[in-house]
Amino acid sequence: MVTDKAEDRQTGTAPAGPPVTGGPARWLLPALTLLLPVLLAWTAWAQIGERWTGIAGGLALLAVLAWAARTVPADPWTTAAARAGLAVVLGWAGLAKALEPPALQELAVEAYQLLPGALITPVGVGLPILEIVLAVLLLAGFATRVGGVLSGLLMAVFIAGIASAWARGLKIDCGCFGGGGQIADPPYLSEIVRDLGFLALAAWITVWPPGRAALDRRLGLYED
Repeated sequence: MVTDKAEDRQTGTAPAGPPVTGGPARWLLPALTLLLPVLLAWTAWAQIGERWTGIAGGLALLAVLAWAARTVPADPWTTAAARAGLAVVLGWAGLAKALEPPALQELAVEAYQLLPGALITPVGVGLPILEIVLAVLLLAGFATRVGGVLSGLLMAVFIAGIASAWARGLKIDCGCFGGGGQIADPPYLSEIVRDLGFLALAAWITVWPPGRAALDRRLGLYED
């Protein structure tokens, strides 16, 4: 109303409105949301700066998503970037494991000393398949919320497994991007913080699906 506007001018306040979506956040946030997980996957696979890259990258990813939640919540481009970034992570991890000999896949699972012997082979062989399937679903934007939930649960399992190994004094390669077995000085904190960043991506996708270029949009399953 006119009276309300006059009161706003007199008190120096402005009516509440939607969050600002212009400026650098409009393009920078999706770019960072895609770039950071890809860099984290590459450095983990190549074992570059293992003790600090996961911490720096994971915290940066959490900060970017917190910034996005405050400035451009439900932005479909940020969700699309989160889908693509997490798909790269899961696809890279899955392919790295799948291309290794089955014995090494089993060794990576067995090293955690959590599962009975009968489950080591099914988990060692099945985990890379699950990761690749989730990567395809996220990249295509099909069943986006389901893919986000399953990816988040998977990341939570990874974090719990790494934390458990750390608490029990085991010294093992997490096997996240291939490899596995005993190592001298595992970078557990870096791996946990990195996976927390990936978990945040999955949470974003779950809360604000499906994003741009998603099959769910074409099929009319979601609107954004």
